[in-house]
Amino acid sequence: MNGMELIMKLQKKMQDPAFAEKFSRLANEISGIPGLQQEVMRISQISNERDREKALDRLPSKVKKSVTEMMKLLA
Repeated sequence: MNGMELIMKLQKKMQDPAFAEKFSRLANEISGIPGLQQEVMRISQISNERDREKALDRLPSKVKKSVTEMMKLLA
């Protein structure tokens, strides 16, 4: 999924208040860690599931849970 598709999908899903609250909470957690936001965007654009899992495995364990949850929301 390219960046534009991701943005359009996110805008559509943000119409749901429950999704918007969950996404905002995770976005705040992720944005508090320098460089992580860019890494999440890079990982979200990986189309191969195996490569995406490898990229997630390279993240520090303390942020892995938040990033994994964010990826599930964007799927």
